[in-house]
Amino acid sequence: MGTWKAIGSSVLGAGHVATGKPCEDAVKYSIVHGKDNEETLVCCVSDGAGSAQYAVFASTLCVGRVAAALEGSAIDGEEVGEEAIFALLEEVYDELANEAVAQDVEINEFSCTLLGCYITAQRGVFFQVGDGAIIRNDASGFYIPVWMPQNGEYQNSTTFLIDDKNMGHVKISIVEEPITEVGLFTDGLQMLALNMEAENVHQPFFAPLFKYLRLAGDAAKVGVLQSKLEAYLDSTQINERTDDDKTLFLATRE
Repeated sequence: MGTWKAIGSSVLGAGHVATGKPCEDAVKYSIVHGKDNEETLVCCVSDGAGSAQYAVFASTLCVGRVAAALEGSAIDGEEVGEEAIFALLEEVYDELANEAVAQDVEINEFSCTLLGCYITAQRGVFFQVGDGAIIRNDASGFYIPVWMPQNGEYQNSTTFLIDDKNMGHVKISIVEEPITEVGLFTDGLQMLALNMEAENVHQPFFAPLFKYLRLAGDAAKVGVLQSKLEAYLDSTQINERTDDDKTLFLATRE
């Protein structure tokens, strides 16, 4: 299985620029070389709730803690399953709960979504709480959603990590097959990246992005694409269609 190439960025939304709010999205990813130099792709993205006082803290902590733990598992060559994901997210919940006590605020002031993947040579583990989505390629080369966004009764409502201490709202999927392309994004992009009524992926959104990443032959060219991704996410064509923060992560391997 070929070497992973990955790019990802969180970019401030036009609405947050107008109100002086910081970017409340966060992304953390790595390509980990474990035992026998086997590669594991790790990525986590999070969207801190706009109504939460500590949204930035929550999203940043979640992606940092979860990604670091998964990186450790990859280095040790561990096979991560449902039990490990649930235990890890419960630990993060406890840390946010402790921080809420320390700051003397309700835990909902740390509301955030969380999406992640842990992909080895022959296996993919995906998990999600809230909206945004994870997409991957299927055997025919089309991109499919692992799940559609978790929206509530209204389009702008969702679930958050801190909503359930027992993690009953967490979705986990384990795919026992090689995965060669994957994308994660927050809800700022879901109306552009998904066909919500048909509940499928808007193929023209992703096809050119993955094509350019596939063609990037070395680290320098991947670095150029990283810069171009950030510019694209802050472009007029994107900002005219969404004023929210937006995070996009893309990874491919031959």
